[in-house]
Amino acid sequence: MKNIRWLLCILSLVIFVTPAYTLTSRIGEYAAVGPDDVVDDDIILIAQNVKVEGKVAGDVFAFGETVTITGDIGGSLFTGAANIFIDAKSIEAVWAAGRSIEVKGVITRNVVLTGGSVCVCDEARIGKDLGAYAGKFTAGGDVAGTIRGSVGKFVMTGKGGRVKIKAGDIKVKSSAQIAGDLILTSESEPVIEEGATILGETTFEKPEEKEGGEFLFAIAPMIAFFVTFLKIVLFIAKVIVGVLLIALFSQCVRRIMDTLISKPWKSLGVGFLGLIVIPIASLIMFVILIGYPLGVVGIYTYSVLLYTASIFVGLVVGEKILQLFKKEGAISLYLSFIVGYVVLRILGLIPILGFVIRIFVLLFGAGALLLGGWYLMKEMRAKKLI
Repeated sequence: MKNIRWLLCILSLVIFVTPAYTLTSRIGEYAAVGPDDVVDDDIILIAQNVKVEGKVAGDVFAFGETVTITGDIGGSLFTGAANIFIDAKSIEAVWAAGRSIEVKGVITRNVVLTGGSVCVCDEARIGKDLGAYAGKFTAGGDVAGTIRGSVGKFVMTGKGGRVKIKAGDIKVKSSAQIAGDLILTSESEPVIEEGATILGETTFEKPEEKEGGEFLFAIAPMIAFFVTFLKIVLFIAKVIVGVLLIALFSQCVRRIMDTLISKPWKSLGVGFLGLIVIPIASLIMFVILIGYPLGVVGIYTYSVLLYTASIFVGLVVGEKILQLFKKEGAISLYLSFIVGYVVLRILGLIPILGFVIRIFVLLFGAGALLLGGWYLMKEMRAKKLI
């Protein structure tokens, strides 16, 4: 019981620092916040084309093929897309991953960019630090803090407080102004044009030679981009699956949630046994050739359990958190899922504790699915529906 109380305390703390209760979502082929729109909440936008032209008081989570931000964002921007264009009136912070990223406008705090081609244009104003991991990184604009990155090609044309760059090819243009130190790591000699202003010390060194180091250094930015992009795609896919389950099978989803809430420890035990027994039984069925179809069904069931377990645990966690704020009235399953799943993903990032939480989420979720599915089948048989 102490562990459960401790986990609930952590969940409550996270929800206080993450204003997810007021989350708004817009999902479709085209998702936008229009020029005259005002969103007082955080917002999730998932579509082929995403635009934010109006005002958002909270954080913006934008994912699609093309993301365009020209409005006013009171919180942070978290975005992943093939093409990203940011020219905001004001944003607190930016975290972006894409094939092509172009940044203008005013960002009051930090900016972190990962992509194939990253350009911080001359019109950009960044209040703190700028970090980039890309194939090509062009640093223009006015950056008050440190500019750092590991890229294939680096070109600096703007202002920076301090610059620390590791790149295959480095060029500091005559228009560059650096208030602090310039620290460069590269295989080739950097090009610093006459007229560039560097008030601190300039340090240059070559990276340590390692077997295959040049190749790995060249592809490291792209690997980082694809890993980040894959994580974003998997996150979006899980959100879509959860939304579809709620939309198509809301009553079944509710029953499985009730099973987890009313029988948590039984769900834990059944989940533990199920995740061990099902693959062993499926393997035996494959060995016994006549049981091959049952083996296929077993593997399919096992895959469904692994993939959807976090969805149902997220639903329950989100609902319990929202009940802390909303004492009366029904709570949307969609909102419960988004809140709970985001909280679980945040907790999953914590070293060691995150791993333990993921294991328990898998066990509780799989057990609830197995138990809830069994109870549903019994009810359907009692009503002679099957």
